[in-house]
Amino acid sequence: MTAVNPKWLLVDVYIDIASSKTGSSRKEFNRMLNDCKSSNIEIILSKNISRFGRDTVDVLEALNQLKVLGVPVIFDQEALNTADIDDELMISIIESITQAENKSRGDNIKWGIKQRAAQGTSKLYNRKCYGYFNDADGNLAIDEKEAKNVRLIFNLYLQGKSVLGIVKELERLGIKSPTERLHGPREQLT
Repeated sequence: MTAVNPKWLLVDVYIDIASSKTGSSRKEFNRMLNDCKSSNIEIILSKNISRFGRDTVDVLEALNQLKVLGVPVIFDQEALNTADIDDELMISIIESITQAENKSRGDNIKWGIKQRAAQGTSKLYNRKCYGYFNDADGNLAIDEKEAKNVRLIFNLYLQGKSVLGIVKELERLGIKSPTERLHGPREQLT
């Protein structure tokens, strides 16, 4: 529904990696709000309400701020648009349900992690990831060739670069992704 509209121009992608629970830092979310206040954004598209925020009060406060600024938010999965007054109650209800589901899911995940750690079957601490390799004993060891790219990505993020900005910089430098392809417009970070 919202993915294709020739009249729209993608301004940026705002992704907070850490939890969006109350009190946690939402650097990218706050940057998005500041871009709205600076009139750089006319509309926000979000996959769903739970991606926009996890806490009902915080979500509703942000939506009210955006409404005052005249910036509607479209939630694709729920087919809701904050520009439609009738959708406000529906957003509140869905957000409350989503918050409860997220808490339950989080509790279940934590329980599973603790159980696997207690049984010694957890792969959480020795899985393969970019910048590392499995040594002869199956333990993670730093791959210095890839590690320099990981450090670069981390430093670009600390400098305030967005995900798109980081991808553009990696492309400019000719740095390949973990799948050995050059970063480019056809490849998305997941």
